[in-house]
Amino acid sequence: MAEPDISTEPESDMPPPQEADEQPLKSERKTRFSKIKHLKTWYLSHKKWSIPASLLVLSLVLAAIPFTRYHLLGLVYKKDFSIKVMDAATNTPVSGAQVKSGNLQVETNANGQALVHLSVGLHQFDISKKYYKGRTLQLVVPILKNNNPAFIIAATGRQVKINVKNSISKQILSGVDIQVADITAKTDASGSATIVLPAGISEQKTTLSLNGFNNSVVTVKVSNDKIQENEFSLTPTGKVYFLSKLSGKIDVVKTNLDGTARQTVLAGTGNEQDQGTVLLASRDWKYLALLSRRAGSSASLYLIDTSDDSLTTMDEGSADFSLNGWVGGNFVYTVTRTGTQLWQPNRQAIKSYNASTKKVVVLDQTTASGTGSFDYLSELVGDVYAYNDQVFYIKNWTASYSGSSSTELATKQATFNSVKPDGTAKKAIKSFPMATGTTAIDITLEERVQNPNQVNLKFSDGSKDNFYTYTNGQVKDQPTQTPDAFYSASYPTYLQSPSGGNTFWSESRDGKNTLFIGDEDGQNGKQIADLSDYNTYGWYTDSYLLVSKNGSELYIMPKAGPTNAIKVSDYHKPALTYEGYGGGYGGL
Repeated sequence: MAEPDISTEPESDMPPPQEADEQPLKSERKTRFSKIKHLKTWYLSHKKWSIPASLLVLSLVLAAIPFTRYHLLGLVYKKDFSIKVMDAATNTPVSGAQVKSGNLQVETNANGQALVHLSVGLHQFDISKKYYKGRTLQLVVPILKNNNPAFIIAATGRQVKINVKNSISKQILSGVDIQVADITAKTDASGSATIVLPAGISEQKTTLSLNGFNNSVVTVKVSNDKIQENEFSLTPTGKVYFLSKLSGKIDVVKTNLDGTARQTVLAGTGNEQDQGTVLLASRDWKYLALLSRRAGSSASLYLIDTSDDSLTTMDEGSADFSLNGWVGGNFVYTVTRTGTQLWQPNRQAIKSYNASTKKVVVLDQTTASGTGSFDYLSELVGDVYAYNDQVFYIKNWTASYSGSSSTELATKQATFNSVKPDGTAKKAIKSFPMATGTTAIDITLEERVQNPNQVNLKFSDGSKDNFYTYTNGQVKDQPTQTPDAFYSASYPTYLQSPSGGNTFWSESRDGKNTLFIGDEDGQNGKQIADLSDYNTYGWYTDSYLLVSKNGSELYIMPKAGPTNAIKVSDYHKPALTYEGYGGGYGGL
């Protein structure tokens, strides 16, 4: 019997049925795992916005599930929530009320608003303030919207309304702190606040305070049958300095802007002269230049630092001092040394004193030649004008009556010059020689300040009068000018504001003063008063103007005009007037 054939078919590459089904699944799982791994890598490498996006998606998902959204989201999500507290009777904001939720307690601001930072969801809020009936409410801090709910609370005492304005400008003041015993409040955007005081009182002392203004203690009136209105004002902080002879001596005095809190800064010695005592303030009122004969036979020049009212001697000695004015923090003045003769050099000098460093710089000095009063040639300092960061000045010449001196003088020239207050950038802008063949004993150039950026010049060269205008760095001929027009024209003194952006000046019309505010160059003037008894004195910050009246009364008023002028004080006006001087205040 033959053996059975036990041979088999060749082996196939195909897997068994079960393995064939598992292969695509493994491949699919591998692909999915690769995608997840790739997504994880991308997610971790873009945390800056992938995480916030995830939180947003989670928030939206949770928000779509009403029963769980607040409970779950409140565990991780907090937001700002604004609450407003209003008075039930007046419907005005209640400031200083306490808004409490759990351990969080916030005080309402001037507009009656309290901003809390809480998790979203249901919270209990307790509202309380002295002399008000407290309230407790439950509110939901929403996920997406803030409805800014208002709580109405009823007063248990007497309601009083307080309105506060700026005493000078009469503008309303918001955010004023009101302190009555242990009650606090703030004025709102309309400058008002409603406070509640205990029944049975007719008035109550109250403190008003606001940054940038002097504190004020006022008396609040209370009514039992109505909401009593109380009008008050606060005065901006600051001090005005001036000369006073109230004591019989010439003192330096300071007061608040409304004339209160008067103090003597520097008592007079009794040696001062009426006509020789001058006080000029820098535009920021940080420094004062005082010319005064406090001792001896001649005046000295002093600096008063208003930060501490300290006194420093700027210059002294056998000399006469002419004050030219402030250029920023530098005071410019001219010295004539009384012990130096006309034929000696350096008889006159223009100096600058830096109030911060307390250093003196000689800007220029005169020259001279000769041996005595019969043959001298002497240079003289003419008009000096300070504008912005420049000092403009004239140097002229004079000679003795001898023939030789006048002949030599013909070779000299007057000059119109400029220099910075630190002594740099000194130059002769233009020189003015005598006409050929003429002789004289004086070479004289004169100036008049037409406006802050324009100076008119007149020079007689021995044959005729010549006129020029200096503006924008150049001197140009002015052939149509005449001597009468040059001397008789109105040359207002333009007082520059502390920032330099505005000017303040006066023009005489029908025997009264017309006041103007203009730009930095004295142009585009806006009339703020006409037929006025006020004259210009200076600025206090860029917001307020100082004016004088009757030559002895000092007032302060808003930049808009004299309607609300407040008298500061009577003062002692020196006989000297500094026409054209706009680098500081007090010269008029």
